[in-house]
Amino acid sequence: MQYIGLVLLLATALSQSRLSVDVYTESLCPDCMEFLLNSLTEAVDTPDIEQMVNIRVVPYGNVKRVYNQATGKWQFTCQHGAVECYGNYIQLCGQSILAQKYPTNNEILQVQWAICIDRRIFKPYTNTRFDEAASLCAADFGISGASVKECANNDQGYKLHLAAAEETDKLSPAHQYVPWITTNKRHSVTDENLILEDLVTWACNNYKGVKIDACTTRSA
Repeated sequence: MQYIGLVLLLATALSQSRLSVDVYTESLCPDCMEFLLNSLTEAVDTPDIEQMVNIRVVPYGNVKRVYNQATGKWQFTCQHGAVECYGNYIQLCGQSILAQKYPTNNEILQVQWAICIDRRIFKPYTNTRFDEAASLCAADFGISGASVKECANNDQGYKLHLAAAEETDKLSPAHQYVPWITTNKRHSVTDENLILEDLVTWACNNYKGVKIDACTTRSA
C-alpha cells in the first residue's frame, strides 16, 4: 500500500511539473525582437505565469566562433555584426546581475531585461545605443547601468557569451534560425509556432497542473 501511495504521489508531482520554454535569440534579429515585444511580453506580464512555465532567453544565435590560439579565447562573428555581439553581452550581463541581486524569483526579471533592451534600442544600432538602453533599463530594474556596461566590456561578458554559445551549440537538433524555441528541452515546430503566436495560450493548453486565472479570464 505504501508503494502504491508513493507511486501516486510521484505521478501527481510529475503531472504538475512546470513546463519550460527556452528562447534562443540574438540581440539584433528582427524576428526575435518581434517575438520578445509581443507574445513574450504578454506572457511575462501575465500574473503567476511562472507557476506554469519557466521561461528563459539565451542571447547568442547565429554566431560563428573560431578559437584564437594566440589569445586563448574564442573570437565571435555575429550575424548582424560586432554591434550585435555587444548587444548579446549587454543582455547577458544584465541577466547575470539580476540573478545575483535577486537570488530567488529572478527568472521573469531576466526575461524582462532582454525585453527592455529590445524596447529601448533604436536605429542606427551602435554600442553607444546599447549602453544607453542598458542605463535606462538598469534604472527600471534597480541595478547599476555602469556595472552592466563594465561586464559587457570585460572578461565577464565574454564568459557569459561563451556559456550561451556552448548551450546553443549543444542543441539537438542544431538550431537552424532564430528565434529557436525549445519546449521541455525539445524542439517542435508546431509548439514553436504556437508560442510565437501566443505563449500564454500554449502554456494554458499544455500545463497539467492547476492553471492560473489567466487561462480562464483570457478566453472569457
